[in-house]
Amino acid sequence: MTLATFGRWAYLLVAIAAWVGVVFTLVITGVDGYSREAVARPGMFGGAPFGWAGFGQRMIECLSYFTEWSNILVAIVATLIVWKGPDIGSWGRALQLCALMMITVTAIVYHFLIRPTEVLSGWSVFTNPLQHVVVPALMILAALVCGPRGGLDASVVLKALLIPVIWVVYTLIRGAFVHQYPYDFVNVSVLGYQQVLINIVAILCGALVFLAVIAGIDWGVGKALPARN
Repeated sequence: MTLATFGRWAYLLVAIAAWVGVVFTLVITGVDGYSREAVARPGMFGGAPFGWAGFGQRMIECLSYFTEWSNILVAIVATLIVWKGPDIGSWGRALQLCALMMITVTAIVYHFLIRPTEVLSGWSVFTNPLQHVVVPALMILAALVCGPRGGLDASVVLKALLIPVIWVVYTLIRGAFVHQYPYDFVNVSVLGYQQVLINIVAILCGALVFLAVIAGIDWGVGKALPARN
């Protein structure tokens, strides 16, 4: 089995895990299947009416989480690689790099900022680890072992930041109208804009460093492979 063939099988596993997580999360959210917190935290998502009356609000809030954006992007990118192989073009490479960065940020932020105070119950015992631990681990392993390699330059790295920046702008604009936010570290209602912007800049700087490291590793592997050949 060639690396390209193995890579397609690896990314097929990533795609299945990511799509299962996204579909299950949306369905469970839609039918109001997740346990509700006894007391909603100020400025955070929540408070939708029970049952079908709150369907629209719950779905919009679900699709406003960075976790869902990152898992959906991983699912799309993994499916694209399964379909087309490693030759996915400049924009495809940027999306793959973006998906890798976003799902890694999702895992890191969840592990250090959310998980310590989170109490899982009901369906979240299944979907939270799947989307925050399993899918990130599979995506990172697939990217490290199977690539794709090459095609990274400054323009591709900058393109890879486009979707996270769009999420930040969307979150802050929507939050200004509904006064609710998906995460504590972007909760303007509690922290204020100054602290939230500091948090966002710090995370985006970390993301840029991560992208630069990945690009450097990719360049090093690309130089080593021709030398070995």
